[in-house]
Amino acid sequence: MKISKGRCGVALSTILGVAAALPFTSALAGKNDDTLRAALHLEIANLDAYYDSAGSVVVMNRHIWDPLFFIDPATSELVPALASGSSFIDDKTLDVTLRKGVIFHDGSVMDAADVAYTLNWIKDPANKIKSVSNANWIDRVEILDPHKVRIHMKKPNALALRFLSLFPIHPEGVYEKHGVAAMNIEPIGTGPYRVKSMDLGKKYVLERFDEHYADSPKGRAKIANLEISIIPEPATQIAEMMSGKLNWIYKVPADQSSQMTRMKSLSVESKPTSRMMYIVLDAAGRTGPDSPFKSLKVRQAIAHAIDRQGIVTALVQGGAQVLHAFCFPQDFGCPKDAVQYEYNPGKARQLLAEAGYPNGFEVTFSAWRDRPYVEAIMSNLADVGIKANLNFIKLAPLRGQWESGELPMVYGSIGSRIEDIGNFVPTFFGKSKRDIAQDDEVASLLSKAGSSMDEETRRQLNYQALRRIADQALAVPMFSDNMNFVMSSDVMVPSDSGGTPHFYRAEWR
Repeated sequence: MKISKGRCGVALSTILGVAAALPFTSALAGKNDDTLRAALHLEIANLDAYYDSAGSVVVMNRHIWDPLFFIDPATSELVPALASGSSFIDDKTLDVTLRKGVIFHDGSVMDAADVAYTLNWIKDPANKIKSVSNANWIDRVEILDPHKVRIHMKKPNALALRFLSLFPIHPEGVYEKHGVAAMNIEPIGTGPYRVKSMDLGKKYVLERFDEHYADSPKGRAKIANLEISIIPEPATQIAEMMSGKLNWIYKVPADQSSQMTRMKSLSVESKPTSRMMYIVLDAAGRTGPDSPFKSLKVRQAIAHAIDRQGIVTALVQGGAQVLHAFCFPQDFGCPKDAVQYEYNPGKARQLLAEAGYPNGFEVTFSAWRDRPYVEAIMSNLADVGIKANLNFIKLAPLRGQWESGELPMVYGSIGSRIEDIGNFVPTFFGKSKRDIAQDDEVASLLSKAGSSMDEETRRQLNYQALRRIADQALAVPMFSDNMNFVMSSDVMVPSDSGGTPHFYRAEWR
């Protein structure tokens, strides 16, 4: 199969040619006024992560707000942040002790009232937060004293502490004062940077918060100021990097970033991320009793038919790697010994014939992203006789079709912000609306793992579930994503396994 690299590099040579003639001032200007200028792609409707899940909002929240716990980007370990400690009273009751002396950006003291207010707000279905599943395990939160809260859970949740790393703590009463747009009006947090000014949805100017608590796992920001612009067009971002208006961009297409390595004034980094591309298959026959994906041999044929390494080499590039289990290797509970399906079109044709499809079959293949990857997969499938008709639509309508059981084969991607398979695998295989496998054994193992408070027991249950997913070819894990970062040669910006930048750890070289 021939994979075309084409689509992304239009006009880049022109941009580079023009840029070469321009004086490069970005890094120099940034160091002179101690201001790091960065650009993000996705537009921000609401700066509140509870009401806008865009990646740009995730980045902003890391810098303006703090959660109770924090996953260290360097070690992937869960460490206390606004909390100073925790203890499980029983399987459904968690006490969290808070740090003393933490203040919000407006000078007010952060205490148990703010924590209880925030958590009680997000767990209430009436408040309609974006990621309901992250908080629906909380029954209620009570204040034990000014520096201690008790979290009552609806049922045992082994991921409780990791989920708490997703929840920024807001000042008590802020939603009654401003409604769900509160963070667009009064974005007050406890994080290492505070908002100095903002042009909503366009530019956010942040300044270092020098009273950020001393023992914060994020540390004290080394660069005094951040200017973060929302620039959706990649070509515009590149042009602004070249003209000296930006110090940092990311998610640069591989063909463009490789050309930008020619510029001595730029530093280009390519890193694998913990975002997994996947295909899920209608093993349960939700699309009808004659679904070919009810056959194990058909599902195995699909896995053998796709040249995953070829797609990585030609299109994804960088540090991306082929995955064999439905998880990212560093996630808790991800097995390293799941069955592997090598690229073997001959084996795929044999399995299809044994399953009763010697001439292949026709199927609707649905996706909402990565069209070049999807088209490469379709070419692979065609090579073994499977004609895939592409249903390429936006995520919201696709998800509706998916959850109503209309889609036999779906391509997508997922990442776990808490680096634990329990955060996303049950969504696909735990009898949810998006579970088109409906495997009783897998669902039971995941359910037991999710309620086990013993770490080793949970690890083994997750291993068993993911091995069965692979054995039964209930899905085809494809490969990890790769992310390309371009920055001024004299600035260093670390990022985590999900590709999220941590500007508070950035420093001038």
